[in-house]
Amino acid sequence: MIRWNVSKSNEAIDREQAIAKLRKLTRYCKWGTICTIVALALALLAVIAIELLFILPSLSQGFCLQSVELTAGEGPILALVGANEQTPLMLVAHDGHTAIGSGMMACLALAIALSAYRFFSAIEKAGRPFDLECIRILRQIGHLFLIGGAAVKLFGAIVTGLILSGFGGSFTDALGGQHLDLSMLFAGLIFSLIASIFRYGYILQKQDDELL
Repeated sequence: MIRWNVSKSNEAIDREQAIAKLRKLTRYCKWGTICTIVALALALLAVIAIELLFILPSLSQGFCLQSVELTAGEGPILALVGANEQTPLMLVAHDGHTAIGSGMMACLALAIALSAYRFFSAIEKAGRPFDLECIRILRQIGHLFLIGGAAVKLFGAIVTGLILSGFGGSFTDALGGQHLDLSMLFAGLIFSLIASIFRYGYILQKQDDELL
């Protein structure tokens, strides 16, 4: 009986130490995620500021769709060119990727980073990873990766194609790039699997807590 009590006491100490280490690690991860979110937000704001200050004023005086080569050796891009030919609004890059699709992917990356911040915050608050809120956030991250891998670039290309058609271009000019991102699809499946594993861990943890 004494041995059993000692075992239970040691188990409680080990659990408290594990929780303290987990909270410390998630705190570091949370601050790293905050830095990532700030960097992504500043990059998006910088792009928006450049377009508002330099590109859109040039287009407000009239514009047309042209094939432009900004950097020698990279090939031409399709862009809306206004009064200042040095500041075109790029629509389709030389590799077939669209500016709209790239912008949507950047917003998706910001959404994933925000979800990761919520995930680490939930673990730090609860002191345990096997929590229903953590499982829900993991599933959400998996869905975001799947959406990014299967639909975001394709949707951006379709919207860009419609814009090109409206300015006398060809709709198919926006569909030349790679629209499926297999790495993001694989990451989405992995996160969905991890969410299922966490749900199983939640069940075992709940049963263990009821026995103590």
